[in-house]
Amino acid sequence: MRFAALIVMMSTTAVVASDKKAELIDVMNANGCMLTTAQANEQMPQLGIYRATAIALSREMMADGIAKFADDEETLLLLPPACKS
Repeated sequence: MRFAALIVMMSTTAVVASDKKAELIDVMNANGCMLTTAQANEQMPQLGIYRATAIALSREMMADGIAKFADDEETLLLLPPACKS
């Protein structure tokens, strides 16, 4: 029983993370496919994405090859095909 509850909870967490990742991508597209640290500090909490989650999502996006940090290391850049701008 506990194992089944754990699987359901993990599945729900994955869906929520996927939704938050899509929201982050949408915000970045709206910002010209980039997001500075200052913008993230202002916009992410409004979406219910807090620092630890934002960091995890950005790392996941970099691992997926759809994001990278600019040379200033303060700006996350969204790359094609995720960048639609």
